[in-house]
Amino acid sequence: MKFDSTLVIAIRLLPRSIGMGVLVCGIALLSAPALRAQEKGIDSSEIWGSRGIFLQMNASGATIEFDCAHGTVTDPMPPIAGGAFSVAGTYTPEMGGPVQKDNPSRDLPATYKISISGDTMRLEVILADRSRQPSPFTLTRGTAGKVIKCR
Repeated sequence: MKFDSTLVIAIRLLPRSIGMGVLVCGIALLSAPALRAQEKGIDSSEIWGSRGIFLQMNASGATIEFDCAHGTVTDPMPPIAGGAFSVAGTYTPEMGGPVQKDNPSRDLPATYKISISGDTMRLEVILADRSRQPSPFTLTRGTAGKVIKCR
């Protein structure tokens, strides 16, 4: 986080107790948008899951484990409690058994269409090749889900 040098100079010129008060207020004001985002809906460390899927949010997006695939959301998740949005990411199909040297798994570009209502999320993976696209998932907030890997 970068502070404005004018604010730092002003704090140095004030008596110590007042300067610390201004600093604390400044930090509180700078962190207020993040707190409001959490109050509005999605916490960046939330987990969502269901049968065949586990989604772990992080500051830069999310990681997703499917039964026979894994994926990443490479866009930050919007801080909304309800509604619909789409985010970019990757989807990597997996197969049982060893991975052949001349046929490694490939990250496929994906769009994740997400709608949230309360503690329920509907997630749809959109791929260029619709034949490889999984069926939509319904996830529950705070649930780790049950993923059985096909490795």
